[in-house]
Amino acid sequence: MAAAQCAMNGSFFAAYPGETGEPYGTVAINGKLLHVGRVGTRMDVLAGGKVQIVRDRLEIRGSLNGSDAYPHNWYAYNLNQTPSPGGSSVYIYTPERGPTLGFRAELAVVARGGRVTRISRGEDVTIPGDGFVIAMQRKEVEILGWKFAVGQRIAYRAVQDGVTFESRFSLGAGPRLLQRGAVSVNPIAEGFRDPKILSLRGRRSVVGLTGANEIILAVIDHATVTEAAGVTKNLGAVEAMNLDDNASSGLVCDGRYLVQPGRQVANALVVWPVPR
Repeated sequence: MAAAQCAMNGSFFAAYPGETGEPYGTVAINGKLLHVGRVGTRMDVLAGGKVQIVRDRLEIRGSLNGSDAYPHNWYAYNLNQTPSPGGSSVYIYTPERGPTLGFRAELAVVARGGRVTRISRGEDVTIPGDGFVIAMQRKEVEILGWKFAVGQRIAYRAVQDGVTFESRFSLGAGPRLLQRGAVSVNPIAEGFRDPKILSLRGRRSVVGLTGANEIILAVIDHATVTEAAGVTKNLGAVEAMNLDDNASSGLVCDGRYLVQPGRQVANALVVWPVPR
């Protein structure tokens, strides 16, 4: 296999000492959804090779015995996310998380081969290689826990605007910078609140698409996100989004750092050469 052509830092993540390193944005790899973002913009690589940049509004919807109508419906906040101590949550854990949850779930529903096989309380349960685990904490145990029973058929899907999410690779961050060739920056509408995104200048990592569906990777110094949008447009992009930035910003091409990040990054956007 050919070596990667370029790589750039990816989604925002829990980067500070003592934090988990888990991404805040959506991540899908080889068609498998691993994390769901709560704010921002997402880049998708679809099955036919088309690349799109869209607002990230994914929701996780679950079903029991083939129905997602009440009372067979259920939901999850995210996938493979470590719950906050004392917080109320319901998360799905896939084998990519590791061999076990890594914590004791107040209520865990284990699914294998499309059926509920076990329900446990207060355990750090094993995540089956052919299934997933739903882990609930605090009030969600009462809200959802009663719906599950051993032997039920169980499934979940990610949905955006009523359409089932299907993507080979996805990376969420934001905000959007360009749309159809015009500067389009509205971080507040996308759910951002940090002044580093809203108004301050910093080092920006951006990914853009040209009209010919070529990818542009750029690191822009001392720029607001709006200024970074203008630079990316001048580089020839018609669609673009901001990635994690400042200390995370890094760019490697042909095995050489063009920009070295100021810390270790937990996820990255990797570009491979087109096979000939």
